[in-house]
Amino acid sequence: MLTRFNYRRLACLFFLGLLLSPGKGSAQQSSTAASEQRDLGIQLYKRGQTEAAINVLNEVVKQLPTDADAWYFLGLAHYHDSSIWLARVAFERFLRLRPNSGDANAKLAYALTLANELERAAAVARNAIELGDQSAEPHYAIAEANFRGGEYSKAIDEALMALKLNSGFAPAWITKSLAHSSLKQYEEAAESLEKFLAINPTDLDAQVWREQLEIMKGYRKAADPVSPTAASKPIEDLPISGREVTTKARVLSKPEPTYTDAARNAGLTGTVVLKCVFSGSGEIKNILVVRSLGYGLTSKAVKAARGIRFVPATKDDRQVSMWMELHYNFNLF
Repeated sequence: MLTRFNYRRLACLFFLGLLLSPGKGSAQQSSTAASEQRDLGIQLYKRGQTEAAINVLNEVVKQLPTDADAWYFLGLAHYHDSSIWLARVAFERFLRLRPNSGDANAKLAYALTLANELERAAAVARNAIELGDQSAEPHYAIAEANFRGGEYSKAIDEALMALKLNSGFAPAWITKSLAHSSLKQYEEAAESLEKFLAINPTDLDAQVWREQLEIMKGYRKAADPVSPTAASKPIEDLPISGREVTTKARVLSKPEPTYTDAARNAGLTGTVVLKCVFSGSGEIKNILVVRSLGYGLTSKAVKAARGIRFVPATKDDRQVSMWMELHYNFNLF
């Protein structure tokens, strides 16, 4: 027998069930629709329509934030669209859900290298290799970490591993060239630059590397790598070190380089290091790239260096040329 209290309780539960049932069905329908959109986004990516895929998958991950496939293919779409910073965000979310993906770890390692997070990049790269990844990216990340840490021989070994897996992976040729140059192995440095330019002749920094190649060729032929054309120059034109001058060159103005859009989209940060001659005639000459950044930032640094105005160094009351090293820091934030 129902008491008045029990009757009211049953009535409330009945009406509450009526209220909740449509919402549950609506949520299921929304989830199904989002899953269908995810599948559409994946198909768009596989058809090469990366922009459309990004638009679709961005909406999917808002509705299904734990959908690993949506995050993974969103990362791939950004990666192939050269939006490496956004790809990094997507791969990091994906790896929280599926940490054992060699491919995602490899691509994250590359993104972290561009962001100048070298220690983490190397760790993620080693994880990718342990997971069986066979791409160039993790070996390149380790090569760059070694190069910037002054381990030039190790950098060359890892760059060679990257190129063995993918000879068309252009950044590894640059790392290899600069590591050889740091070891004064100018012939190998020049050969690596030639390989890079053959693969990527329209690179944003291609002109800088063509000029670097000519310098490397001069060094390769010279007994004295600092002065490849010393025999043909008058003594006042020969650059000397800062220790040998009476007064060092004095900078009057030093333009700052700007970012390229490509570098911003890639999330690229770090330092370009140049070695150049502050000549006795008041010009910047013989610019040699010691450490580079891609996506046009090396060219921006070289352009800024050429705009420097200075008072030349002197030795025994004569204006002389001297070598100097320039550092250009690029920071997004």
